[in-house]
Amino acid sequence: MITINLVPHARRRQQVQLTHEDRMLMFVVLAVLLVLAATYGYARWTVIRTSNHLADLNAQITALASEQKLLDLNRSLAKRSLAMESNIGAAVKLQIDTNRMLDDLAKDLPKACLLTQANLTVLTGTIDISASSAQFVDLVRFFNALSADVKFKNVKITGYQVPYATGAVTQGLQPQATMNLTVTWVGGSNG
Repeated sequence: MITINLVPHARRRQQVQLTHEDRMLMFVVLAVLLVLAATYGYARWTVIRTSNHLADLNAQITALASEQKLLDLNRSLAKRSLAMESNIGAAVKLQIDTNRMLDDLAKDLPKACLLTQANLTVLTGTIDISASSAQFVDLVRFFNALSADVKFKNVKITGYQVPYATGAVTQGLQPQATMNLTVTWVGGSNG
């Protein structure tokens, strides 16, 4: 084929023929770009897979955290239960001491007297007593009986009231003499 160029030399289209080195360079650049694209794709796929795995692990951690809260609650309840079990013996002993205290107090109380109030502090053995009777002498007997009893010490009168009748005796409730005492129970055998 014969080509005739009618266009001036400067405007003539030159057919470019690629040399072997140019083709090799283009192949290398294309191969590098292909490797970079594959590496980017693999890296992107790895990031997505790792992110999904991390999200799954976070969900498992959250589930385990709620289970850990339940385990902590169970542990706390078990400790409280164990503490209560170990305190049962002490509570039984306190109840026995309270019963013995009241028994010892009742043995010294005259039949004519009535306990209107008793505040017990079992650990220290202190008892605050309010008693009443129609006759003040019965309350004095109660005080003397407590003072003589070896199961009680530090017997003190903290207050008393003796009503005096003025005039005729009225029907109905008669005024009562009252005495407030503080004693310390020291215990002993219940015999």
